[in-house]
Amino acid sequence: MTSAPSTRSEWVEDRLRQAILRGELESGQRLSANELAQRWSISATPLREAFQRLAGGGLIEMLPQRGVRVSDLSVETAAQIYEIRILLEPLALRQSLERSDDDHRDKISATCASFLSAESQIEQIEAHAEFHRVLLERCPSPWLLRFVSQLADGSRLYQVASIGVGKERRHTESEHEGIRDSAISCDIEGCVNLQRQHLRRTLRLIAFGSGPIEEASE
Repeated sequence: MTSAPSTRSEWVEDRLRQAILRGELESGQRLSANELAQRWSISATPLREAFQRLAGGGLIEMLPQRGVRVSDLSVETAAQIYEIRILLEPLALRQSLERSDDDHRDKISATCASFLSAESQIEQIEAHAEFHRVLLERCPSPWLLRFVSQLADGSRLYQVASIGVGKERRHTESEHEGIRDSAISCDIEGCVNLQRQHLRRTLRLIAFGSGPIEEASE
């Protein structure tokens, strides 16, 4: 599991991020620091600071003269996010697995088991994110991990939005079992190839499946 926020500011940022990624705050919804502060019994100042930080990661849009809102969803934006993920994540995964050991492989196995046993789709999305985070956690580049994490957060907006549109939207067990098995058997190239295929499949589901995501205008 990820470590708990160590400061009030970090707690507020994490609370806001989770509210977005869990669908509590919906795509396109306008955000008011004062209203959220009252709802969560906190100060508005760290919320405004969190707006700025999450805007840098793509979860929030700062609109000139129009305030703040949760980022809108579009197939065009999803394609941009996943195209970059397809470039960066295989690199981070390869570097991580090159530094893997028994403890790391045990964590990969455990987080995959949590994902496969998740009962609700929201729980599945969160367990899925943790599984992929653990796969990459041995990557030695903090910059690469930071970029990949921001892109993954942006991707989760689309996964949350797709809930309820059909089983084809769920992450398949066989894909993740294959990624897990190749990771713990030290088949680095096999694991990297499976991860790349997984990202491409997810992009196809978002771009061509039915659901609440709006088509981008031409």
